[in-house]
Amino acid sequence: MRQLSWLAGLLALAACSESQHKPTETAIAPAQKPPTAGFETSQVRALTVAQLPKGVVLPKGKFVEAKEWPDANGTNLLVITRTDEQDDPPTPDQTEGSSHRELYARQYVRRNGKYELLWKLQDNVTDCPFDLSLGILPGSTAITDLDGDQHTETMLIYALGCRGDVSPLELKLILHEDAAKYALRGNNVVQYDSVPVSQRMPTDICCLDTVDEKRVEATGNFTAYDGRYQNEKDFRGAPPAFLRFARQEWRRWAVQPGPE
Repeated sequence: MRQLSWLAGLLALAACSESQHKPTETAIAPAQKPPTAGFETSQVRALTVAQLPKGVVLPKGKFVEAKEWPDANGTNLLVITRTDEQDDPPTPDQTEGSSHRELYARQYVRRNGKYELLWKLQDNVTDCPFDLSLGILPGSTAITDLDGDQHTETMLIYALGCRGDVSPLELKLILHEDAAKYALRGNNVVQYDSVPVSQRMPTDICCLDTVDEKRVEATGNFTAYDGRYQNEKDFRGAPPAFLRFARQEWRRWAVQPGPE
């Protein structure tokens, strides 16, 4: 009988010990809707130049791409053009010729039967005596609703520069919600030896403003500039989802080849 009492006490102690160490089960919160829940990318329609609505005047240059989609503002239209590379008139102090090129983007919204300009972008490379690059990275243009407010965001990423070597190009990520503009500006990553370009992408992509330029000059480690952007000041006051998305897309597209 004493043995049975001892055994019962041992089993009770083991059960108590197990209950103390067994992890407490917690209810799993339901999955939150993604930030683009109010907007489906299938609503974005790519247009050819022949499909552009009447009354919309193309910016200067040749047609690059156009997209149309709906949101709380109405029907939106994004149009991007780029001029051909053109030679500059020679100047008395020039020993070599130079060239220039221009990039344009416009977003319109259709209200009361008319397309009104929501924002515009214009950039260029001028006085370039070497290899000129300027253009949208193919496939990088994105339409989102990251904060789910039914006002979509438009993101463009383009590279530009004038190079006579394999140095990085300048990279710009421009995000608009309505007329508000947010941007990351820095450099892409280039391939110039056997190390794959993806392995050159730095872990710390921000911020070039904090790079010690004197140290870079002294050591000759100019890769400190590759793949990074200047700062995140433009995103102060923006919904947090905007900067998260911009960081993600910068890391993705900074390793892509530059445009012609």
